[in-house]
Amino acid sequence: MSSECKGKSSWPELVGVQGTVAEATIERENSYVDAVIVPEGSAVILDFRCDRVWVWVDKNGIVYRVPTIGKNSWPELVGVQGTVAEATIERENPSVDAIIVEDGSVVTADFRCDRVRVWVRTDGTVSKVPVIG
Repeated sequence: MSSECKGKSSWPELVGVQGTVAEATIERENSYVDAVIVPEGSAVILDFRCDRVWVWVDKNGIVYRVPTIGKNSWPELVGVQGTVAEATIERENPSVDAIIVEDGSVVTADFRCDRVRVWVRTDGTVSKVPVIG
């Protein structure tokens, strides 16, 4: 798994800061991207682009999701086969490694910008929305 995008691709250190500060920081640290502030609950296009970073902010303007180049969640994959979801995630965001995990498994609680856990039921279908983390 290698990213086709140039420069820094994820900013976990910006969770909890003011959205406008995050926007400026992202654009300063990676001149190839445009950081776009998105209020919580807004709809956005889900295409993968190397030149855009969504900066998700809550009602107080505080960043609540890790700003990342590319797609960072896949709600449309709930119910599909885990192996299909794994391949889709890695195709749509080449900077992550999708890992299939059976429901009920014990996993570490650490956050990783390059990992997506694909939780599957006993029949192999995705049970939760896969997200970066």
